[in-house]
Amino acid sequence: MNYKKVFFLPLACIALFSSSCSQKKDSINAGNQLNSGAVVIDVEKALKEGTSQYLSQFSSEIEYVRLEMADEGLVAGNARTYVLEDYIYTVAFRQILQFDRKTGKFIKELSHYGNDPEAYQYTLPSMHPTTSNEIYVRTGNRIKTLNSKGEIKTIASAPSEVENAFEVEDGYFAGYIKNMSCTVKELIVIFNKKGDVIKSFPNHQQCEPNRTNSFSLRLSEGLFFTSKNDVFFKEAFNDTVFQVTKDELLPAVIFDIGEHSPPYEKKEIMEDDDYFNMYSLNNIDLNDNYVFFSLNYQGKTYSAYHDIKENKTHLAYERYTQTSSFQDDLNGFIPFSPQYINDQNELVSHVAAEVLYNWFKDNPDKIEPLPKSLQKLKDIDREDNPVVMIVKLN
Repeated sequence: MNYKKVFFLPLACIALFSSSCSQKKDSINAGNQLNSGAVVIDVEKALKEGTSQYLSQFSSEIEYVRLEMADEGLVAGNARTYVLEDYIYTVAFRQILQFDRKTGKFIKELSHYGNDPEAYQYTLPSMHPTTSNEIYVRTGNRIKTLNSKGEIKTIASAPSEVENAFEVEDGYFAGYIKNMSCTVKELIVIFNKKGDVIKSFPNHQQCEPNRTNSFSLRLSEGLFFTSKNDVFFKEAFNDTVFQVTKDELLPAVIFDIGEHSPPYEKKEIMEDDDYFNMYSLNNIDLNDNYVFFSLNYQGKTYSAYHDIKENKTHLAYERYTQTSSFQDDLNGFIPFSPQYINDQNELVSHVAAEVLYNWFKDNPDKIEPLPKSLQKLKDIDREDNPVVMIVKLN
């Protein structure tokens, strides 16, 4: 992807496109293609116009891979699933498992938690694999990767203040600095393998510090993800996805969420109830044709995607459910909630065995019309490993 060069704008300006920066939004909207400028997505409008959405709108095929149960291959809770060309990985807290991509057969656990040289201290479930298909882990400030053989190596030392980091060019990394103290002046730093900072991008926003004795257990406020060889970054309290290079931050996607945007200035003092009427965007990923994301709002979750060529956002809305997903009109099977897009142009997710167990129990009349490959799942036990869902994107 080749983005139009845009000088780094104050984040407050980018986040408020609907008001004082509206003329910039209009100019970006003219192209509205990933290869010619930032894509603008009107989330509030999409929610108002939300209706049932279907897999056939962006795919004609979905594949299911059942992950084998094994003594050492029980997938831990809250795992993320990554589908590569030859393997499927599940990444959870202190656990990384490897399965065969086609059969789902369990192969091995990669490395282990510990302090020895072959171990890691932190798994990074939300971090995409590297552009060379290796899995990121951390030990202190040391950034490590695991290859398909389970070999672990240290590839860089991060500056002490960096929370998350991703390699953006050979030997150069982008690191996100979390601003819990409300005194941090940098948003992202570029550093080399030794941890030497060679460039920084400023944090233009300010917040009110938490002066109580309480502390936050929030997950990371800033995450990196990839599309092919491009690296992107999204901060929780900002409405913009940036493409990150060694030299620039380029606005790639702007979510126009208006008054529902969580205020950065109050991020350290907001209570859980304050988030109820705010939009929270998750599972963001993109390719040349689509931007997929999920919206959490008032206790409900909505799957959505933006068709870049059509310049139209499609949000799944089912009135009587807590989670609105894409309906499977290809097979008449369970709904699909995307997690990420891999380099094979596949949209990936997984479903818990208990969900499948309950579906077969509650829908005996829908089993016979299913393809034979899906009918085989009816013997699944509620305690089995999850089943990986892989949608081939048009």
